[in-house]
Amino acid sequence: MIRSMTGYCSLREKIGDANISLEIKTLNHRGYDVHYHSSRVLAMLEVPIRELIQKSIHRGRVEIYVRCNGGLIAQDMVRPNAEAARRYLEASQVIANELNMDFHPRIDFLLSQNGVLETEEPELDLEQTWDMMKNFVERVIQSLMAMKINEGMRLKTELEDILSRIQTYNNEVRAMRDTVNDEYREKILSRIGEWKNQLELDPNRVLQEVAFYTDRSDIQEEISRLQSHIEQFQEILNSNGEEKRYSPVGRRLDFLCQEMFREVNTIGSKSSSIEIVRRVLDLKGAAEQLREQVQNIE
Repeated sequence: MIRSMTGYCSLREKIGDANISLEIKTLNHRGYDVHYHSSRVLAMLEVPIRELIQKSIHRGRVEIYVRCNGGLIAQDMVRPNAEAARRYLEASQVIANELNMDFHPRIDFLLSQNGVLETEEPELDLEQTWDMMKNFVERVIQSLMAMKINEGMRLKTELEDILSRIQTYNNEVRAMRDTVNDEYREKILSRIGEWKNQLELDPNRVLQEVAFYTDRSDIQEEISRLQSHIEQFQEILNSNGEEKRYSPVGRRLDFLCQEMFREVNTIGSKSSSIEIVRRVLDLKGAAEQLREQVQNIE
């Protein structure tokens, strides 16, 4: 089982006297990076929410948005400032007198002036507030994880399809290898036969050189290592069982992709066979697709 690094969940709920919305989205990232966004009054919830998320998410960028409309605990949030209203009124009367204008003040005019109505965010008790919020946060995280797991199942299917293609190409290269080596030996020996009448060649030295160059062009070792990487990749895809705590595998799979590229490039550099070179191009394309998808895995 694998999980996608990308996921999203947003829920709203009435808690106390407030309408609370919690939005969590996860994005691809090389490490683990959490960003918390809320009003000042709910800033104190950052630590417990972070700790709760960290139990479920181990890699990726996590964006958390907490919004509150109303008060979690009923309190007077607005204080009238009659003195400020009086000063606005007096100043407005002076201006009206100076300009010989009729002055008929309205209450909505006074209420719209800065400082007449003073708002104050309440100081909430962390323990009491978290008790009210914890269950809501847990449900949002559960919904987020369900999306990440579902996306991971889709990714696993795609990765297995690509891996199957790489396996097929590697088997084809393995089947070509013996034929290519035999053809390579015959070609060298034939060329040496043409030179024999023109140059004095030591037969033993000729055989040594043929063996040396044949060995350098042999791709058996690279084929075997590529097969080993394919098998390890498949094992890692299935390494997280339902009964186990999830262990991030994205970096390990990315490393295996790099090793696959290395073996495929070496096969290409050693081979002069057109058919093997064609399969190397297919292998490179499939390995690149594999690595692109691996970047999405937690």
